[in-house]
Amino acid sequence: MKYVVYLDVFWVMNFAMDALVLFLVRQLGKYPAKIWRILLSAGFGATASVILFLWLPGLSWYQLCIHVVINPIMILFGFGKKNPKIFARDMFRAYVMTLLLGGVLNFAVSTLGQWRYFAIWALAGFGLSMIILYKIEECRQEWDSYEILLLTHQETMLLTGFLDTGNLLTDPMMKKPVHIIQEELLKEALTKEHLPIRYIPFHSLGQEDGLLPVVTLKAMYVKRQGDGEEAVPRLVDGPVFGLAKEKLFQNRDYQVILNATYKSL
Repeated sequence: MKYVVYLDVFWVMNFAMDALVLFLVRQLGKYPAKIWRILLSAGFGATASVILFLWLPGLSWYQLCIHVVINPIMILFGFGKKNPKIFARDMFRAYVMTLLLGGVLNFAVSTLGQWRYFAIWALAGFGLSMIILYKIEECRQEWDSYEILLLTHQETMLLTGFLDTGNLLTDPMMKKPVHIIQEELLKEALTKEHLPIRYIPFHSLGQEDGLLPVVTLKAMYVKRQGDGEEAVPRLVDGPVFGLAKEKLFQNRDYQVILNATYKSL
């Protein structure tokens, strides 16, 4: 049995799928990646798919190269360099979104119409994926939200924190995990208590490379929201906090980003 493949249609379909999946991963990870990087990455993936389809001798080799080489390159270029754990998480999210979108498209095309309606089904699948994504995000935020009582030497602050599995910052000098706080909240304490500020390298917070100002505070008490009044807050002595600009916390319901290692502290 022979099949006729229209390369222009093949390219457009791959580009649309790759762009939608990368955008979903971007939203789920709350990455600051520019749209042009997403589109350029999707364009690379679609172009590479066409070239490999024409060049490689069989479907098995084609699929191997796509999954082992092309897809990882798209993730790395689309969202910048990252540690292996976050990269693996993004790859997993991309494949979950691909399966979801592909399932919607295959169902819609086989039962409701022809491939000429690809754009309609793709947008419908994208909308469904966004709904599912935001529902998952709501559940995750509810589970990973914390009440925080932060202590400096002269002040106490009651804040809301969010456990971010992508925050793996470590203070190389203190050998402690680094939590992130809105800089403005500590402005008065930094002035009155003359808290020493030092700088550590980082690869996040909206920049690929940079130096993050950090400060060590007296202590903090942390309790998961919804655990009830009988739950005993956990005491963390000498927590290290990175000072971030207000832009990082815009449209957020929290003022602190807890380090991913908090659960094991």
